[in-house]
Amino acid sequence: MKILLLGATGFLGKLVTSRLAQEGHELVCLVRNNAIGKAEANITYVQATLDDTQAIQEHARDADYVLHFAWDTTPGTSEGQPAVEAVNNLLPTFRLLEHLHARSGCPLVFVSSAGAVYDDVIDGTATESSRLSPKSYYGAGKLSVEMFLHAYAAQTGHPVVIVRPTNVYGPGQRIKRQFAIVPTLMQAIRDGTTFKIWGSGEATRDYLYAADFAEFFVSLTNKPQQNVSTYNVAHGRSCSINDLCGLLQEISGEQLSLEHLPERGVDLKGVSYDCSRAKAELGWQATTSLREGLTKTWDWFLKSQ
Repeated sequence: MKILLLGATGFLGKLVTSRLAQEGHELVCLVRNNAIGKAEANITYVQATLDDTQAIQEHARDADYVLHFAWDTTPGTSEGQPAVEAVNNLLPTFRLLEHLHARSGCPLVFVSSAGAVYDDVIDGTATESSRLSPKSYYGAGKLSVEMFLHAYAAQTGHPVVIVRPTNVYGPGQRIKRQFAIVPTLMQAIRDGTTFKIWGSGEATRDYLYAADFAEFFVSLTNKPQQNVSTYNVAHGRSCSINDLCGLLQEISGEQLSLEHLPERGVDLKGVSYDCSRAKAELGWQATTSLREGLTKTWDWFLKSQ
């Protein structure tokens, strides 16, 4: 198949681009800086933005899928600045939808965020139909696009897939501001610096290994799409931040210096996600344990420094 991918230079986009190219699909990746994309088999990089009418129309015209990974912010970078989400993420995505209106039958896949759009999950697990209550402008931006995609599908009849991943980690992930906790912890261990935890550290998160996340898209693109589908993409087991720190100390054989700060008010206290829909409809489920994934990531981290 020919797959148009937007946001191929980010951690998640790179993962999926490489994995789908291995499957023999033809990937056309729109990137802001063409120098970033390295030549690989089955992958073509085109310098363009989401509102580049000519590029979108040219490459979406015969695409079998459009995968939308492009997002310019993290929960930290747009904190206190809702306009940043509107200008940098929402407007470009809405222009993309306008360009795709005339492209019938091509599924559009949007990568949202389970950790940013759901409410706290203290008891039970969150399904795709659970309460949505974003606490950050980043999460509100993701959810806004989800709502527009429902309207887009209703108006055009085009298939839409909304993917809600949890905290994806693994080899190749780089540190961002208040984002990507696993490489941030690993750097603190290596450098002997203090890692700051907002709150008690008992807040739980779901950590999904990179290779498992990429495999989800292999399963997804092998299945014909109709209407609007939403999938949680998670490991399926939650872990507190304190336990994550302890596990990384065991794996590395080093001690972490930790400092607890007051809660920020934008972080979830607990998460637990139900991925049974992805398993039932696509045959996908995560297979890498947290200890195994962290061990592989620590080995990569040491070699990459």
